[in-house]
Amino acid sequence: MMTIRTVLIASFLIVSTLYAHAQEIPRYDPAGYGKDVSDVSGGSAMIYNGCMKMEQEAYDDLRPVWSGVPSQTRSYCDEVANVSGSSYSILKGCVEMEANASASRPEFKF
Repeated sequence: MMTIRTVLIASFLIVSTLYAHAQEIPRYDPAGYGKDVSDVSGGSAMIYNGCMKMEQEAYDDLRPVWSGVPSQTRSYCDEVANVSGSSYSILKGCVEMEANASASRPEFKF
């Protein structure tokens, strides 16, 4: 028979694991994304290599700051990046645009 303490500990561990996972940058498939992009231009190796370089740079830029990005922005931008083929470049662009937009809220003037 499980005690309340056991249930609470198990619940805490599950929630902690989920929270820690949410703090990690999403896992996309850059090689698959690069192939899809290069296939549009006939399978160009130059396009693929450039895409992989951009994806790596975007990932490397996001990784150290990801846990500091507001959770609402992380969630929204992950959705945007997934709809657009799961791209770290798109994820980074979305995060940057959201940060810029929240830093300068316009006022309506009559």
